[in-house]
Formats: sequence, structure tokens, C-alpha cells
Amino acid sequence: MLHFFHKKSFDKEKNSTFADVYNYKIKTMVRRFIFFFLIFCVNVQAQKYLKAVITQHDGTHINCLAKLPDMSETGIRYKMDDHSKTQKIKSKDVKSVCYYLRGDKTFEIEFIRYISFFEMSYYRQQQVSAAEWIEVLERGDMTLYFTQETSRTGQRKTFIYHYFVKRENEDYATEIAYVRSKNGFLIYRMEAGDYFSDTPGLEKKIENRDEGYTAKDILNIVKEYNTLKKQQML
Repeated sequence: MLHFFHKKSFDKEKNSTFADVYNYKIKTMVRRFIFFFLIFCVNVQAQKYLKAVITQHDGTHINCLAKLPDMSETGIRYKMDDHSKTQKIKSKDVKSVCYYLRGDKTFEIEFIRYISFFEMSYYRQQQVSAAEWIEVLERGDMTLYFTQETSRTGQRKTFIYHYFVKRENEDYATEIAYVRSKNGFLIYRMEAGDYFSDTPGLEKKIENRDEGYTAKDILNIVKEYNTLKKQQML
């Protein structure tokens, strides 16, 4: 198991908010996620139903207007148009839902179980979640998922961004990296495990922590992995 930690501090004299720090310091995937999240919030506030495509496990597609579900919601509410009655499809029957935002932006979610890692004072343990709706960032031989959480201690907020990967034949997605704010620092952690062992060159770069191959680069790493896997099949 590969464990990588990386911290970056920010200038407290700038009196920056956490979001400001991200925009100022991080020219990476995290910045992109916050941008999409803000766009998505604007759309959700503007209308209850968004243009969407619901893909079922049998490959059937439903082009409709759909509501964004809560993370643990057991069904997707949708209607065929503004004048149609609301229908509901069970989450377990849905492969994914792709929402269309402003312009050409999309937001895809999938109802899956995942293995997350949470830290205690003196030990770590593994926990398998119940199925939840989480964001899909990259599809391929390895699919990358993303979710976020916040916690508050007194006046201090902690933000944690979790990244999971899953191959098609696996039952659960597995947490592989996270970004966490703590005491004015951004802490990156990556646990690559065996996930890149079938692409030795890429695995070596990750193990050596080469530039562009650390936790904050997880999206590009997964994209490169999927490209290499395609080339291996040629």
C-alpha cells in the first residue's frame, strides 16, 4: 500500500476564505470541481427538475427532466416534460443519471457502494457504505468517483474531498485519495494500493511521487491509466 501525504500552507495575512485559497493556490482538479458544484447549485435553485438522461442497467435510456436525489435517496423522480406527471424509478434499477447544466456542462451521478477510510486517534479501519449517489468524474477501465463532506469544530470548518476508483468487475468503489483542510493547510493523501500494478510505468511514477503524479493529480492519473489500458488492447 502506497501512502503519500502533501501539505500546502496559505498566507493568513490575506484573510482568505477556504474557497479563495483553492482559487489562489490550486490550479488542479479541485478548482474544477468547485466550479462545477457552484454551477450546479445555481441550476438547482433555478428549477426543481433538470434536463437529464437516466440510464438503466439493461441499457435503456430515459430522456427526461429529473430531480437531483439526496445521497441516500432510493429513487429518482422524473417527468417526461414540464406538463407530465412525476414518475419515480428505483435507484437500484438505475446505472447512472447525467444532468445537463448551462452551456455544454454535464453532471453525472451513480448509485454505488464504496469502501472509505476514516481516521481515528490511533488506528484506521475500513468501512463499506450503503449505496449512495456520488459524482462520476471519469469513465473507462477504471472509473473515478468524487464526493465531499464538511464538518465544524467551533468556528472552524473542515472540508474533505474524497476520490474513489472502481473497475467494472468490482463490487465496490475504493477510496484512493482525498484532499482535506486542517489548521490552514491543505492535506493531500493518496493510497494507490495495487490499482496501477498492471501499468508498471505509471505505477513507478506514482511510487516516486513524480511531478504531476501525486494525490492532487488523481483525475489526470486515472485518465492516463485508461489511455494506457486502451493501448494495451491494440
